[in-house]
Amino acid sequence: MSISKLSSVKPVIVTPAMLVSSTVPENDHPVWLNATTYAVGQLVIYEHVIYESVAASNTGNNPITATDKWRSRGPVNRWKLFDKSISSQTKQAGSMSYRIKVGKSVNYVGLLNVIGATSIRVRVVHPTYGEIYDKTANLRRLPLGVGWWSFYFSERRTATKALFDNLNAIPGTEILIDFLGAANLGIGVLLVGVKREFTLGVKQGARVGFDDYSKKGRNEYGDLDVIEGAFSSRAGFSMLLRASE
Repeated sequence: MSISKLSSVKPVIVTPAMLVSSTVPENDHPVWLNATTYAVGQLVIYEHVIYESVAASNTGNNPITATDKWRSRGPVNRWKLFDKSISSQTKQAGSMSYRIKVGKSVNYVGLLNVIGATSIRVRVVHPTYGEIYDKTANLRRLPLGVGWWSFYFSERRTATKALFDNLNAIPGTEILIDFLGAANLGIGVLLVGVKREFTLGVKQGARVGFDDYSKKGRNEYGDLDVIEGAFSSRAGFSMLLRASE
């Protein structure tokens, strides 16, 4: 039997008070105003969430409390990478940056479902000692296989995640994340948290895969129709636990 440690990350929920700045604008739609009358289908922003009016002559109805007048359409573009959903992405062509003041000690930053990025830089800035952490991940297109043939002839793919640990971001520090990329730059999840090793180990034989929510069927001519949908990763493994766990 071969065992290896399992690392887990306890995430920190990033609130508006923690977000010091971002180069991603929050101008998806107009901000909701109490005195404005909205028609069916109009979109507004309220507390970083997009709402759609589902009632005519919609005036003075708070989008959070008047659930019969408004329907949530999810977070604005700036906040999609904090909604814990991998399928939704914050998008901005070329570059974007986030500056976060967590207010508690964290040691890990993870970026998931990264599309169109060429590099991701993470820095930790202390108010007294300046930069105490600075690391850049280059997301180069790499061959799928190993060896000279794969290097020259095989398909190349770009990494879709970047993981940064040992940050030592103590209370009072700020975390700066800078993204550079192409016109289709998008980030699915920005995870900030505390990483620790969990259990005595993972037994050999772990299984990984994904659940695909695409729709497949055949039309009236017998041709196969595939409508691409979202997917979620999954894994199965056995762990050795301490009695205290």
